[in-house]
Amino acid sequence: MTQVTGRASGSPGDVGAARARTEAWLLDLVHSHRLSPTQRRVVQSMLDSMPDVAFMSTVDVAELAGVSQPTVVRLASALGFKGYPEFRAAVRRLALSSDEPLNVPERRSALGIALAAEQSNIAALERTLDSDRAVRGVEALAGTHPLGILGIRASSALAQYMGYFASRIIPGVRVLTDAGTLDDDLFELRDDGASALLAYVMPRYPLASVLALRHARELGMTTIVVTDSHLVPFSDDADVLLVAPVGADLIFDTHGAALTLSTALLDAVARHDPVRSQARLEAHELLVDRWAFSD
Repeated sequence: MTQVTGRASGSPGDVGAARARTEAWLLDLVHSHRLSPTQRRVVQSMLDSMPDVAFMSTVDVAELAGVSQPTVVRLASALGFKGYPEFRAAVRRLALSSDEPLNVPERRSALGIALAAEQSNIAALERTLDSDRAVRGVEALAGTHPLGILGIRASSALAQYMGYFASRIIPGVRVLTDAGTLDDDLFELRDDGASALLAYVMPRYPLASVLALRHARELGMTTIVVTDSHLVPFSDDADVLLVAPVGADLIFDTHGAALTLSTALLDAVARHDPVRSQARLEAHELLVDRWAFSD
């Protein structure tokens, strides 16, 4: 790494205040911009090096984070700056300011910040679940036989999770995670009588998922879409849009809200037809001794 000069100096209290001030400012920026996993890693390296990062070049930061120099430049642009020099100048002003920090939050670990954000995301589900959209979604899910559950790339794990538990109360559940066969899968679903498709479309939004939504609607199926925002560019392709905010504070997105929403939807579907649900749950319960470990 090249020699870094001009670092923040002064009493330990001054340096600590500068660090807290610049960290709080950078975290606010990160929370208001969507970053890639690599960009988040660079930010974490910057946070670990505050306030000295105010005097580092793109080469210094790249070596510190183990990324390429262009990645650092793109991060500055992603945070709303014309380029890295403008970003560094903003950090430097904060690092060298003698003003006492006002209402600077206590420093927390990246995990602590992520957990707090995830709690807020789950709390926000109350608005989603109390909406007329959720009621329409539950009715569509309860009324379709079979039920297709779509999830590509990062959303595939959500689809698998939902499919596993949905099969306990809904007959004919089919999980669609292969982008290469979606056209065929959707045709088979509709041909077998499906009237609705549940799709998880989380960032980064796969093109195949959006095209599948459009195809499903062309086939006459109601599309229930679980995604991270009301403002997604494919909102017009969803008959029912259910928002489960995504956590973006760690190296990869966290989907605690989407998992909670999934279970809440299944609970509502089970209550929609309690006789069928109870019969299927009891039938599955008879199989537990075949697969559950017991000492």
